[in-house]
Amino acid sequence: MLAKIGELLIEGKLLTQEELDHCLEYKRTNPKNRLGSILKHHGFINDEELAVCLSKQIGWKFFKNDYMPDYEAIERVGLGYFCEHQIFPLKNGPIPSFVVSFIDNVEVTDFLKNNFGNKGVNFYIGTENDIRNALDLIILEKDRQKLLSEIEILKLKGIDSLALWFNAIINLAIITRSTDIHIEPTGNTTDIRFRIDGLLTPINCLKPEYISKLANIILTKCKGNPCDYTIQDGRFDHEFKEMARTVDVRFSQIPTIHGPGIVLRLLDKARASIPLESLGYSGHNHKLINQAIIVPHGLILVTGPTGSGKSTTLSAVLNQIKSISKKILTIEDPVEITHSLMSQVQVDQSQNLTFGMAIRAFLRQDPDVILIGEIRDKETADESLRAANTGLQIFSTLHTNDPISAILRLKDLGVDAVNISSCLVAVVSQRLVRKLCHFCKSSFAGAQDTFEPYKAKYLSQGIQMLYRANGCERCRNGYLGRTVVAEVLFIDPEIKELIAKNALGEIYSLLRRRGTYKTMMDDMKSLILRGDTSIEEAVRVLG
Repeated sequence: MLAKIGELLIEGKLLTQEELDHCLEYKRTNPKNRLGSILKHHGFINDEELAVCLSKQIGWKFFKNDYMPDYEAIERVGLGYFCEHQIFPLKNGPIPSFVVSFIDNVEVTDFLKNNFGNKGVNFYIGTENDIRNALDLIILEKDRQKLLSEIEILKLKGIDSLALWFNAIINLAIITRSTDIHIEPTGNTTDIRFRIDGLLTPINCLKPEYISKLANIILTKCKGNPCDYTIQDGRFDHEFKEMARTVDVRFSQIPTIHGPGIVLRLLDKARASIPLESLGYSGHNHKLINQAIIVPHGLILVTGPTGSGKSTTLSAVLNQIKSISKKILTIEDPVEITHSLMSQVQVDQSQNLTFGMAIRAFLRQDPDVILIGEIRDKETADESLRAANTGLQIFSTLHTNDPISAILRLKDLGVDAVNISSCLVAVVSQRLVRKLCHFCKSSFAGAQDTFEPYKAKYLSQGIQMLYRANGCERCRNGYLGRTVVAEVLFIDPEIKELIAKNALGEIYSLLRRRGTYKTMMDDMKSLILRGDTSIEEAVRVLG
């Protein structure tokens, strides 16, 4: 069966024989791992390519429609069973139907046939990511209120139940797809807030005297000093058994005037690496990014404020370009997402390991590609451009608002304009915008002259169909998940010449004359026109 999957992928020109041999060798040393998971882990194929290949191999249809849950099936065997085996019970007519991502577990399919097979059973192949997202929505709908009640009950039991309360808080953060948990002592209370889809949301509060015990519990998990309430960092793994999920939790503590202020960043290992095509870039921007990353040498920058998805984008790009024939080195602060076929290094100030020092060391490691977490000083800027000039692909980030500002920032750091023009390949500026919940959003006809000017500028037409957030049990205030809004500047010869002449003010004039350039505002208008987001969200993100 392994060879068959590999043969189908090779026949479809999705995989090379060399890549297959490498993964088969990897499987021999890691026999518990599925070949498909190994191929995805190495970035040789994506979720959908594997699912389509499996559907051809076994003869089941590939499922790409709406995932409507069969609650009777869930009631019969329990949601935990479906989460554990990554199977979605599908409401799809009178015959019980299930969408699976793996086909090698015969015991599971036999169990479903035996329990639901009075009228026969339909099986479909789906992507692991789609199945996981659909199951998560059921969990969110089913368990959010249950967990909230559990948290309140444990809180009433007092300080001795604090460890169980903290465990339930993390579980709630996971099912609500929060990225961070903020634990903030204020003197009168300790506030608990989750960052959900980029916004902080109040969740719970504790008596102020509980903060020291809570900090001790967390520090013990991190193997830190439980009596030290000064600046500390750490990490621990949290297992959410009901979702069959392990989450990496990063811990940061600062000494506030009312006690230790704590932030926990949650990194769901099952969601850590997202393919570039799944991040939400428009076709226009996706094409330009792909055009940039096939250039064999030079500097590509991703810019935007903190929390705009820069690291996720670069992670997706590296997964797309990596291969067994390339040496990829990264220097990050910190390393958040680990990758195969890459050597990753973390900034360590205690050992004077900075971005600049790492780049100099990398150049002696025979690399093809270098990722620099952020260009934040002259040393890093100079070393990045020097590496790009040696014929390497260099990827990095800057905290600027648009592509031209990124070029100005490099100049402010002391980089010569001619050097920038010779090395810079592209600048991707981006933000993350909340998506309207497709379960509960509603439409209405909007006219430009009925809106205030700061809202009317987001309409593409005088009168167009718009969508508003409502709210339901599956979402938060009418929004569910986020997508990217972006502006991509590809540095072609004409733009290189303007950069070298320090004529940055003429770049946008050139782009306007061409008439093909898409600004971030243009991208946002397209999202609104498609009903992916609302005008209110556009104003919040772009002003």
